[in-house]
Amino acid sequence: QWDVKLLITCRTQYLGPDYRDRFVPKAPAQYHGSANDLFLEAIIAPFSKAQIELYVEKYVPLEPRTWVKKDYMDKLTAIPNLMDLVKNPFLLTLALEALPKVVEGKTDLSKLRVTRVELYDTFAKHWLSVNKRRLQDLKLKDEKLEALEDLLSDGFEQNGIEFQKKLAAAIFREQEGRPVVEYSQRRDKLTWKREFFSTEADVILLREASLLGRAGNQYRFIHRSILEYFFSCAVWDTTRSDDEFDPHAYLASVDRTLSIADHLLSMRNLVSEPSIILFLVERVQAQPNFKEHLLALVDLSKSETQASQAAANAITILVRSGQRFNGTDLQRIRIPGADVTGGRFDSAQLQDSNLTGVNLTKAWIRQANFSRAQMEGVRFGELPYLNEDSSIWSCALSPDGNTFAAGLDTGDISMYDTATWTKTRTFQGHKSRIYGLCFSPSGLHLLSGSHDRTARLWSSETESTEYILEGHEMSVSVVAYSPCGKQVASASYMKMVRGSL
Repeated sequence: QWDVKLLITCRTQYLGPDYRDRFVPKAPAQYHGSANDLFLEAIIAPFSKAQIELYVEKYVPLEPRTWVKKDYMDKLTAIPNLMDLVKNPFLLTLALEALPKVVEGKTDLSKLRVTRVELYDTFAKHWLSVNKRRLQDLKLKDEKLEALEDLLSDGFEQNGIEFQKKLAAAIFREQEGRPVVEYSQRRDKLTWKREFFSTEADVILLREASLLGRAGNQYRFIHRSILEYFFSCAVWDTTRSDDEFDPHAYLASVDRTLSIADHLLSMRNLVSEPSIILFLVERVQAQPNFKEHLLALVDLSKSETQASQAAANAITILVRSGQRFNGTDLQRIRIPGADVTGGRFDSAQLQDSNLTGVNLTKAWIRQANFSRAQMEGVRFGELPYLNEDSSIWSCALSPDGNTFAAGLDTGDISMYDTATWTKTRTFQGHKSRIYGLCFSPSGLHLLSGSHDRTARLWSSETESTEYILEGHEMSVSVVAYSPCGKQVASASYMKMVRGSL
């Protein structure tokens, strides 16, 4: 139990939806009670436009610059949605560093779309370029000078990017994303850490030029989002030209050199890493070949069990990027744990698929075929809408919860399987709209009341009408079963109730 009075945290997306329960003090003398009146929560609001302007005013004099405050504010205002993006203080810092490069050569800024990942791309390259010039101005000797010459001839910025990509991937692979790396020259010289923190000249130069901070023997990226950014870069090589590589050929080459289990998207479920997902979503939107690569991973899961985690991450990214799967053949895909919230899967073929634990909240799945799919733990959230060709006047749920009946204006009754929300049968016989529906306690029969002044007793299994109950002079508005299932009752607008055995 923590003995604290004030807790400060950031990046609340990692706390989870029920984080309050972890921090609300226990109520004295109450069994499992919470003292909500003792819990106060304050949230730092995003920067307002006035605060952004004040920040820019203080930022400009820090270093010699060609731009003045008005230049920065004009660009921040002119580029669509950029002001919303930089309400985060760290992103504002990145944006101010990157803006001159981002708008270079651009005339109509109103058509310029700047994404979060583009700001990080520009900032990372700018940082390395500044540090390259700093190292060139130093009077290095012997090994360090030779190492710098090698790095310069091989592309200093590119080597710096690769160094940080590999480090970010190693942190997620070896430390499950914990950002702080402790390095001891004696104890860790035979571990994975040596590649990044040894005393070799080229390693020192790359490390000192990187976006890393150091406190004693502890190293970390200067911001958690920088770690996440470089991991996303490791997933997809940002230097790859869309015109240069075919995505399927690239995937095949990957498979020849390492197994799909070694793919970074196979490492872990990235649903719990929303910042990484967002970086990769923006990559998909900017680089069509990355989208094709992700689609190839989903397709690979049909035949390769080991591709399931990579496929789950891939389809999560694709759906977030706006990719639609309406009518797509997704039979036998394996995507356990994927988050396809809001995805478009109308009429998709998902037979024999592994959808265990998939989040289908607000997904469009009309006429999707889920036959024989593994759907344990699937989350629908607010269940999907069921669209019919005519108005729905009544509905009923079977006692076991497996069947849903909808009474239509046409007199038809549509039956749905609640596991997949696909229409399984249509009962036809009534001549007009269905006002009342009720399942028998056993679920073997369905009772309906109609505007055609009749009630019908249906077999849930054979779709046949077993009895037609007549005698009402007006519409049958309500029907009901007795608890024992041996009697039924119907009521009409004539204030008449009839019972039947």
